[in-house]
Amino acid sequence: MSDTDTIDVSHIRFTSTACPTDEDIRLWESLSDEEQHAVLERDLDAAEKSGLAPVRSMADLIAEARADMRHES
Repeated sequence: MSDTDTIDVSHIRFTSTACPTDEDIRLWESLSDEEQHAVLERDLDAAEKSGLAPVRSMADLIAEARADMRHES
């Protein structure tokens, strides 16, 4: 797999990721796997830097999900 840091995705913008338009879907599907990965990394990095959500590791998320499942049973 290629290094996504070298892929310029700065020109790729979607109108909505929550409710993508037909145009958004066509744009996403036109991207290579590497470009899609780079867009996801870019957007996740931006979300973490925004300070709106706490930065948590995958291990933290799994532990939280398992704890929630124990409380439901």
